[in-house]
Amino acid sequence: MLATVIRFLRTRFLLTEDMADPAEIRADVEAGIPFQGTNLWVLIFAILVASVGLNVNSTAVIIGAMLISPLMGPIVGIGYGAATLELALIRRGLKNLLTATVLSLAVSALYFKLTPLTDAGSELLARTQPSTWDVLIALFGGAAGAIGLTRREHSNVIPGVAIATALMPPLCTAGYGLATAHWDYFGGALYLFSINCVFISVATFLVIQILPLPKYDYENDRRGRRVRLTIWALALLTAAPSVYLAINIVRSGTFTHNAQRFVEEQFNLPGTYVVTSRIVPGAHTINVLLAGQRLTPAQLRAARAQLPEYRLAESMLTVRQGLTRLDSSDAQALRTSMLEDLRSRDERTLVSYEGRLAQLQQLIAHSDSVAAPRLPAPGTLLREVQAEHPTVRQLGLSYLVQAATDSLRADTTVVVTLRVRRPLPPAETQRLTAWLRVRAGGQHPVQLLATPMP
Repeated sequence: MLATVIRFLRTRFLLTEDMADPAEIRADVEAGIPFQGTNLWVLIFAILVASVGLNVNSTAVIIGAMLISPLMGPIVGIGYGAATLELALIRRGLKNLLTATVLSLAVSALYFKLTPLTDAGSELLARTQPSTWDVLIALFGGAAGAIGLTRREHSNVIPGVAIATALMPPLCTAGYGLATAHWDYFGGALYLFSINCVFISVATFLVIQILPLPKYDYENDRRGRRVRLTIWALALLTAAPSVYLAINIVRSGTFTHNAQRFVEEQFNLPGTYVVTSRIVPGAHTINVLLAGQRLTPAQLRAARAQLPEYRLAESMLTVRQGLTRLDSSDAQALRTSMLEDLRSRDERTLVSYEGRLAQLQQLIAHSDSVAAPRLPAPGTLLREVQAEHPTVRQLGLSYLVQAATDSLRADTTVVVTLRVRRPLPPAETQRLTAWLRVRAGGQHPVQLLATPMP
């Protein structure tokens, strides 16, 4: 039984069945490493597109920049070279990644230096504070990208990884910080870019190690052993900071989550509300500004006594009461909070619009599949009717659209009004109604109204 389960899992999770030829994989990796000619121009334009998107706070433009950016090439090359023991490939990847990084910073900084729009929007601010999830996205996205790169038929994996890991926006955000002397933005964005680069490279290294790809052979065994030791040393040196960064990010994220929960549960009291809360994980400080009914010293002592319950025993809590205690940092925190709320509202609106658009497209597609009433102009139809019913003197034609849940066309009633010299017999009325229904295409009800002329 166990052997059957193992065989089933091995078959389902096999990565070698649709793997491309090793020479083809290597050629794809090497083609994405250099930044010259086409790749260089595409990189410059992608930088400018991303900078404009961040500047005008447009999510769609930023996604477009991420799709056309060639930054993934050298990062994947570094991981591939480390896995196949090719020191020269690692050097080329590092050299081109450094070139691309410096060029991206220079172009984006120049753009933000010249643009008249200098305010930081929500899309830009979102790239200044890395979180634990950014590490996981880079790691899992890099693994998915490495698997997609080694397949015979490339799917939409690589573009999806480019969007998910978001290499270009952090670099442009760092350029904004460089141009406007916002060094916290510069550091945070560059930090996020470093996380993405390191973890994508590590994920590529791990995936390539699993696959049966040939390792580089050296004529001299001693030289080959030295190269292997050098590559493993470089891999460990690359991975060690990433582990340290991951641990710090997890700690910061945990502290921020606990502190936010503490503030929300302990200070949102009847008559009192939180204006701003500044949480600094590195310094373990929580600074809260309250408005409304003032808390008594006993209530503040009770709140501080609850810090250990939220795993914040070593944190420093500062509580200020009254809007007269508002300072410039509070104003910045309020602005950031409003921008985040605006961004969240825009995302919800976009989702609503996309859902409504999908419904309308489905409705149009459905209505197009239903034949519209095929009737000629009233004058032509009158002559056709008079050929069989000469007592008809006048004819009017209209369409009644009734509300329906699936289609407007399917509930369209054809209304035909006649003026006759004498009343039509019931049998003739039924025959004329049936003929009009067939003449209209046979899919729509027909309402016939015959009125004798005075």
